[in-house]
Amino acid sequence: MTWSETKLRWRVMREIEDLFLSDPAAELPWREDYAELFGDRDGLTKALRYRWQLSRDAQLDTYAPEAAWDEQVSRLDLRTRMLIRRLDDSAGREQGRDRVVA
Repeated sequence: MTWSETKLRWRVMREIEDLFLSDPAAELPWREDYAELFGDRDGLTKALRYRWQLSRDAQLDTYAPEAAWDEQVSRLDLRTRMLIRRLDDSAGREQGRDRVVA
């Protein structure tokens, strides 16, 4: 993957995160040009989860005082709450959570 492709990939993920901030009811988007960057929806979901993990690990300082930690956790949670919900929904569908067995 070239630097330009990597940069585009990260920009797309940031746009998706911004979409969930502005429209909490939005569905995980998919466009044909995403296939070149992520392969398929599963690849996009994995990339978004990886981005979230990197953000969390980079922004949460385990040596910070408790008040600073709590504030940063709140900020990160506000920014990524809907993204995580959509990723969890996607994982649930893959695991059959949307089907009922009688």
